[in-house]
Formats: sequence, structure tokens, C-alpha cells
Amino acid sequence: MKKLICAGTLAMGLLLGACSEEMSNLSPQEILDQAVQETTTLQTYYGEYVMDIGDGQSSTVKEWVKDGKRRVELQGSDNEHIITVNDGQKIMMLDVDKNIVNQFDFSDESKPFVTPSLKEQATMMLNMIEDTHDIKVAGEEKIAGRDTYHIVATTEEKSLIGDLEVWVDKENWMVLKSITKSADLEMVSEYKVIDLSPTLEDELFVLDIPEGAVVEHQDTDITFEQVELEKVIEKLGTFLIFTDEDLTLETIQDYGSEKRPEFAFNYSKDGSNWLVLSILPKVQVDDEGSLGEEKITVRNIEGEQIEMGNFRLIQWSEDNLTYNVMIENPDTTFEEIYAYIEKMELVQ
Repeated sequence: MKKLICAGTLAMGLLLGACSEEMSNLSPQEILDQAVQETTTLQTYYGEYVMDIGDGQSSTVKEWVKDGKRRVELQGSDNEHIITVNDGQKIMMLDVDKNIVNQFDFSDESKPFVTPSLKEQATMMLNMIEDTHDIKVAGEEKIAGRDTYHIVATTEEKSLIGDLEVWVDKENWMVLKSITKSADLEMVSEYKVIDLSPTLEDELFVLDIPEGAVVEHQDTDITFEQVELEKVIEKLGTFLIFTDEDLTLETIQDYGSEKRPEFAFNYSKDGSNWLVLSILPKVQVDDEGSLGEEKITVRNIEGEQIEMGNFRLIQWSEDNLTYNVMIENPDTTFEEIYAYIEKMELVQ
């Protein structure tokens, strides 16, 4: 859950980071509209910030950024020490205590690994919060010695991204402080040092692998095997699927592992992607830390319905299997999907 909160805060920061011009006279909506326009952003900087995720857990983070390359060193209150280096072609992450390096290689060397553009990130974030949050400019403050706008986004709905506060640099719209609240958790991140014109040597973006360290190469080209219905029957036995004539089963993909099988059935309707049905062994639902799910009854069984922006999901468990139905067509209603779910049939 706390990782999800961190993701929400970073995403909000990336949204606001897409702005670069003077906006003191703009409304919050105009600020958001401006956020999705093309703009330049910081290419090089050095920063130090503190991140508090509650329950006595905090981290100090140092980061060096230069022309798409990045080095991040995190020191946690529980003696966790992680060094991550992205040189544009690979990411190497060193757990200093365990002396383990995870290396993520990217197969196409002609296309360096970079994060999505600010415009792309802004568009994603805007889609997630535009219908659920009330956004206001709360004032102006100094953070790390720099002038910032204080922007507040609040929601009365339960959602993955709860109430947000961000302080953004007036000059370049870099997020210098953020507060994220979701469920009963709160995370605060604040820069204490920021240098926008450091001299950074290229050697910073090369990880020195300690003697005796174990290097584990991780596969970044993840593909999910396409399988036939017979394999799903072999792994899961009897299960429910959609058999309506107006739905077309396009593919079945194996999302599982040796320990836990999981299969995704991709359905289309009228030539367009319509929904994805995921089936796996029964999952124990953790009620702690709500993401905005609504309790519902489906097939005379208690389940959950989640709606967060464009993300819509129905979940229930039946006969030792958990079913997830993710709605892909934005024009389709929950009510339409429930009508199909009630007509699902067993295969064996």
C-alpha cells in the first residue's frame, strides 16, 4: 500500500512538472490544461530530499540527474541502503547490505531507456484525477530556498490517489515538496538541498560493483505466452467463462508462475477490445487500506467493484477461484458487464 502512495505522489509531481511558464494569474484548471502542453524541463540537477512514509519509517535520498542519466542513493531508517544507476541503456540497483545487484538490460541499444515524457505522464495523471479531485492554488512558499506555488488537490471519494499537496518551483515547476494521503496512510517528501547547475562527472552514472557481489540479470522484455483453452483446464480444472455470441474470445494469455497459475481471457465486441477476464486460485482479500472498492453482489456472491478514472474492475471469488473482470471499453457500463457475468458458463 505504501508503495502505491509513493507512486501517486511521484505521478502528481510529474504532472505538475510539465508546466514551465509564469502561472500566478491562472486558475487551477488552466494550470492543469497547461500541464499537458509541450515544454522543456530540467536536464541536469542535484538534490537531497527526505521521505517519511509513517510508522517511524523514513528515508533520505540523494539524486544526480544529467541528460537522461540518473543516480539515486537511498538510506532508510531501518539501515536499508540502495544505490540505483540508470545510464540510459540499463538500470543497476545495488542492495548494499545484501551485496546483491539487480541489473535490468534493455535489448535495443539504439533506444536508450528513459522515463516517459512529462507530457505523457501529465496526460496519464490528469485522466486519473480530473473527475475525482478539487484542485486549488493555496498560496506561495519557500522550499529549499526557492519560491514555490502551493497546490492542493482534494477528493471526497475513496481512491488510489487520495488528497495531495504539492509545492512546485515557480521557475521550472519541479516538485520540491509533496504530501500524499490515502486511506489511513500519509507520505511526506521534501527537498532540503537543490542545485540546478551542478558539475556532474560521467563516472557518477557507472555503478561500482562491490567485491563478491551477486549480479542478477532481470528480464525486461516481458511477454506473456499465448495458450489454448486445454492448458487452462489442465491447470485450473473447472471454471467460468463468457460464452455469449456477441463476444469474441481473441486470445488467452498465461500470466502465472510455477507457484500460482493465472490466465487472462481477452474479449472483443463489434471489433473492439471490450474486457479482460483474469482467473486464478482464490486470493485472500486484505481489507486494510481501502483503494476505493465498493462492496457488491455478483452471482449471489459478495464481491468488489473498483472505479478510478478510466480503470474499472469487478472482482469476486467462487469455487476456490478468483475472477477479475477489467472493463476496457470506456462506453461500457458496469450494469452491462454484470448482465454478462450472470450468464457465464462452466468449462471443464
